[in-house]
Amino acid sequence: MPVQRIPAATAEQLARPVWLRAAVTALLALVTIFWQGETLLLLKISLAAYFVLAGTAVWDYAKDTVVVPDAVRGPLASGAALWVLVGVGVIFVPSATAGAIVAAAGFLGMGLAELIAGLRGRPDFVPARDLLVQGGVGMATGVGLLAGMRLDVHGILGIAGMGLVILAVLLMISGASMTHEARRAAG
Repeated sequence: MPVQRIPAATAEQLARPVWLRAAVTALLALVTIFWQGETLLLLKISLAAYFVLAGTAVWDYAKDTVVVPDAVRGPLASGAALWVLVGVGVIFVPSATAGAIVAAAGFLGMGLAELIAGLRGRPDFVPARDLLVQGGVGMATGVGLLAGMRLDVHGILGIAGMGLVILAVLLMISGASMTHEARRAAG
């Protein structure tokens, strides 16, 4: 079975939003790993910033009507809207447990949206394979947050951070692949 390459036009259009989401994801992953003295305020601000900024990157991906099929755009746009709402909602949580539940809803919702988009786009949209894997990691992160929702802020950020590290690596690989394909076609 030959390797399917991402068409250059698709890679060129989608590389920026993928890299933006990778950067935001990696930044929050670093915060969850290296920040000392976690507080509820840190949990609220970091998760809110992540969901709003990453949701914006997903929206930039989903709004591309030229290269992204409608079957993929709908679920991703819904996931992006959910992430912005979760980002706003997590600011108002009164406890770490509530923050874990809200964040889990965000990860589960976007994970499901990416899985649906990946399955629908699989026949004719090469980046759909990336969406399938990202969706699975997002769902696993959401389940992990629900399983650990009674932990303290440090534990909740640890669970979220573990999923974010994996997502950041996957997004960087996807972004590098798209950048390579776009440059290969141009050169």
